[in-house]
Amino acid sequence: MADEKALGRLFSDVRAYLRVSASTAARAIAPKVLDTYEKAFIYSKMDGTVTQAKLQELSGVPQRTISDWMTVFVENGLVAPPDEYYQNYRALFTLREIGIEISALKRRSKASSPLIQGQESRGEESR
Repeated sequence: MADEKALGRLFSDVRAYLRVSASTAARAIAPKVLDTYEKAFIYSKMDGTVTQAKLQELSGVPQRTISDWMTVFVENGLVAPPDEYYQNYRALFTLREIGIEISALKRRSKASSPLIQGQESRGEESR
């Protein structure tokens, strides 16, 4: 029993260290990826149980756009894709952990809003 408790404590310490290290690295990319209110809002709701359809209902953002954003979120290490434990995408950090203040973000224009800065030059726009 004592060995299990010590092992559990060790795993907890390792997890905390990795989380702090990862969130520090994520702080550099997060403002470029979560650059609008809608993206940050959707990200904040991604707990591994919320479906894309529910995210669309909550945000008013088309499901296709949400799907595109989720791909970018995963590619940038901010979100884990569905797996055997979580049926939907899951944010790996809170907005606070990655230095995002949602109230300071602008809302995207509905006509066209780039997924992340720099993609407009490649012709990639959100739908």
